[in-house]
Amino acid sequence: MTRATLLLTLASCAAVPSGPAGERTEEPERLSPPVEGVRYRVRVDEALRRMGIRVCFDGRPPEVLVPMSSSAARVLVGAQGDRGQPLRHEPTGRIELGRLGRGACVRYEVDLARAGGRQAVRRGSDLLVAQALFLWRPPRWAPSVRIAIEIEGPPGVHVSSAWPRPTGSQGRVLFRPDRSVWKAPGNVVFIHAPPLHVEVGSTQLEIAILEGELAVARADVERWLTGALRAASAMDGRFHRPQVHVAVVPVGPGSRPVAFGLVRRGGGPSVMLLVHENAGAEALAADWTAVHELSHLALPRMHREDRWIAEGFATYYQEVLRARAGLITPQEAWASLAAGFERGRFRGRRPTLWRDAERMADVGRIYWAGAAFVLDADVRFRQRGSSLDRWIGRFRPSWQGSTDAWRGLEVLGRIDRLFGQPLARPLAIRYGRMRTYPDTDTLLRRLGVRSLGDRRVQFDDEAPLAAVRRAITAPRDAVVNAE
Repeated sequence: MTRATLLLTLASCAAVPSGPAGERTEEPERLSPPVEGVRYRVRVDEALRRMGIRVCFDGRPPEVLVPMSSSAARVLVGAQGDRGQPLRHEPTGRIELGRLGRGACVRYEVDLARAGGRQAVRRGSDLLVAQALFLWRPPRWAPSVRIAIEIEGPPGVHVSSAWPRPTGSQGRVLFRPDRSVWKAPGNVVFIHAPPLHVEVGSTQLEIAILEGELAVARADVERWLTGALRAASAMDGRFHRPQVHVAVVPVGPGSRPVAFGLVRRGGGPSVMLLVHENAGAEALAADWTAVHELSHLALPRMHREDRWIAEGFATYYQEVLRARAGLITPQEAWASLAAGFERGRFRGRRPTLWRDAERMADVGRIYWAGAAFVLDADVRFRQRGSSLDRWIGRFRPSWQGSTDAWRGLEVLGRIDRLFGQPLARPLAIRYGRMRTYPDTDTLLRRLGVRSLGDRRVQFDDEAPLAAVRRAITAPRDAVVNAE
């Protein structure tokens, strides 16, 4: 399909408003009133390299459309009004619409062949793309904005995403995501093999497997991710989302089952997992990566400088939840925590944890000093007859309708208010200001965990907090939504 065909054959509209995600583009207040509704229609060529997008507006259109990030600006080919008149676009990717009439539509085209990195991942004839590369947004929108996105792929191609889907079929799908689709990246996958759909308790799990030579069958992938979802549910007895999307991307051989994992939340929760082609079924079932990424979804998205809290949370729970679900033993969980604390250790003084997290300057410290904070907080809750798990569950209704990034201290302050006394927030302030590494050795010793090296530990059941240690990794009777 040629560029002209893509632009000129877009017939109907589907609309969506936009909000900042990635690099923000600030627009002056004079531009226009908040947009009430947007309808996008996206057509993809047979090679999955070119996208033609038609955008229509309910009511008065904005005077500009802006990309969600600078990466999107690099793939923009051109833009025109609905009558074919060229529209000016800047090197930043901003498209000048001018003053259009109510209900007007515009068109633009993107060349995904110009994209790289993790925003456009191609495996054979399949493609995973972040919607931030093809959804331009108005700079302002009403809180109740209505968004619809119709995506039409080539024949024989399935469109898979975490976005709510009222109607759709192979090759042409209509989504109605919330406004978070403009605020954060999300995954859209174009695959030739149909996605897997699994019901785990009351959670709908959709699995999109891109083309590649995996050592495991599709059924093995389904069992692995179902088990990971059940493990993530062992936090407080149920999973935190009614639906979740996982994209499995085969990569070359490697020593670990999963090379990399990433959560995206734009329009709905989606996890991308880069899986080594030689990974076996047992190794995948015991791997921590999927549980780590799914654990992130128990808390809202946080700001950049609070990544040590968010990553520490998922790093702690990737171990204890797998032990609770029986995927690994308690000894293996505590040995992994002890080894991780040692890997994250540094000598001397560094900037504060908040500063390192903002710059992503020391990944080992960010993840493992963060995990030490979460363990410390969980122990303190349990010493008072409760647990961090319980208050994470109680906090959930406060944020699940929110599409914005939260401040870490606000999250912890809300948990403390539910608990009835300050605990997690002041502890986080103390950890966040640290310029030295936390004393994990003393904490583990009080829990009755003694490292023997080589990822082995010995338990001391006479330690003052041995009962707390046992409770942290104790299996749950009801793992998913009271199943």
